[in-house]
Amino acid sequence: MRTLRLCLLGTVIVVLAGLSTGAVSGQDGADPMAPAYFTYTTTPVGEAAMPDESVVRGHQEQQMVEATDPRASGLITISANSNLVELGDGAIMAAVMSERLTNDGGAWSGSGRFFMANAGDGGVMASMDVLTGEGDYEGLTLIMGQSAGAGPASNWGVIVPSDQMPPVPDPVE
Repeated sequence: MRTLRLCLLGTVIVVLAGLSTGAVSGQDGADPMAPAYFTYTTTPVGEAAMPDESVVRGHQEQQMVEATDPRASGLITISANSNLVELGDGAIMAAVMSERLTNDGGAWSGSGRFFMANAGDGGVMASMDVLTGEGDYEGLTLIMGQSAGAGPASNWGVIVPSDQMPPVPDPVE
């Protein structure tokens, strides 16, 4: 089992190293279809507060995304359904989101998942989004991840040709 874990870790390191090299060539205009790694920040547009309810359906907000890869920058519109459960002095939230990121080159559309837990003084959150390219981004997939609370906050993403995306396997039974 330890050997399998080490092999998987080694594979992840090699893949991440390859993605960071692709980020340079993908961003310098040499090959717009090359895989690219990027980081990003978001800024809410308008009122972005969640309604004060435990079950929310169709909540919508917009954010400006500023990414190190301009293909991943622009205005993102997020429509979410969420459930919140209060636990003593904290809460756990789960949400599913439909998203559309637009800019001058095209658009990205898809879905994401968001989880948040807080208790007392602190909390943690994580989200993952998978979006399909349109316009100049046709044939590409955009993956965006976000985490905060357990260690430093992180907003990262990857753009890859859609035909190179590995299929998501079925869960272990």
